Amino acid sequence: MTQAGGTPDDLPPPPPTFAPPPPPRFVGAPLGASAQPIPAPRRPPPPTAETLAIPLGPRRLVGMALDLLTRPDAGLRGASFYIGLILLVTVAPAVTLFGVAMANGAFDAYAEEASRGTQLPLWLWWLMLACIPAALGFLAAGVEARSLAAAVIGGRAEGRPLRLRESIAVARARFWPVLGAQILVGILAIGIQLLLSALLQGVIGRVDAISYAISVGVGVVVGTPFIYTAAGIVLGEADTIEALRRSVRLARARKQLAVVITLFSVLAGLVVQFGLGAGLDTVSRVVSGAGLDSHFPPVLVVPLAAALVFAYGTLMLLTEAIAAAPAVHAFVALTHYTAGLEQGRREPLPVRHAWDPWLTRGLVASAALALVSLLLGLVSLPWPRGG
Repeated sequence: MTQAGGTPDDLPPPPPTFAPPPPPRFVGAPLGASAQPIPAPRRPPPPTAETLAIPLGPRRLVGMALDLLTRPDAGLRGASFYIGLILLVTVAPAVTLFGVAMANGAFDAYAEEASRGTQLPLWLWWLMLACIPAALGFLAAGVEARSLAAAVIGGRAEGRPLRLRESIAVARARFWPVLGAQILVGILAIGIQLLLSALLQGVIGRVDAISYAISVGVGVVVGTPFIYTAAGIVLGEADTIEALRRSVRLARARKQLAVVITLFSVLAGLVVQFGLGAGLDTVSRVVSGAGLDSHFPPVLVVPLAAALVFAYGTLMLLTEAIAAAPAVHAFVALTHYTAGLEQGRREPLPVRHAWDPWLTRGLVASAALALVSLLLGLVSLPWPRGG
């Protein structure tokens, strides 16, 4: 039924009913001991007024999600610094060593020696070793950025914002299910993209513009049924397979909404990608115009690489937040379920040291390996005399 001032698509579903908890049961106990009641299972908290007020009309929902992101108290600054820190301690050493090798001409010297069949130089081995923690850190940052964005936005959508250590606790607890979902959906998308590209290449030949259009189209088609997967894992407490199934059911229930949200997330990613490409092109032109492309001081590579990697980490979180905001709002409006965030509120990460809650043992080990590889790589580089 259509109410005054609204359309059927703008009205959220009725809130779920919550039955009273059953009386506690008692288990048998040895003679002379009192019986202990079995605690009743935790029930999700009832939906908040903010949750019930989320509209389901695509235009109004996307507008509400974007308004939340533009608020100064959106809670994304600390989360973006956390993702930037992950990349800074794992990826920046490899980027720094690569940049220094480019600046002092080590790659040019190796190209001349490689033509004579010489072995790989020692610094190149250290660079390849530094790429291992860099790859692991980049993968971890991508997964945690998606989970962290869903947790932060979910807390804001229900009107109960999470503190940073609470949202990080949720993201770390859901790391492996989110990674599994990304792998499964990625394999499906890549498989379809390769199949379509091979078919079209056999008919009309290879055209880069068509290949790019295929990749975007496949992203929309494959992403639409699974657009609620991350929200289902982080907010809905589902495992990988169950979250994929629930996402498909929710997408079928509101097909137009799922398509609009998917298009928005894909376009947001493309805009950020184009913006990043334009920024890098501007930096390249400035460096070339200043005559630093052939004689760039190696000492400046370290701060430049650190700044660029850290900035990219913050941009990664922002991109995930823009893409996740409409999907998280729609998931909350369709299900009224956000109990997955309660784990962070019940068990926030402890803060006992200066590095809490930023670092974990795995991150510290990866950072140590990356730093050692950087230092030993710099020592083994061929430095010109007097340079």
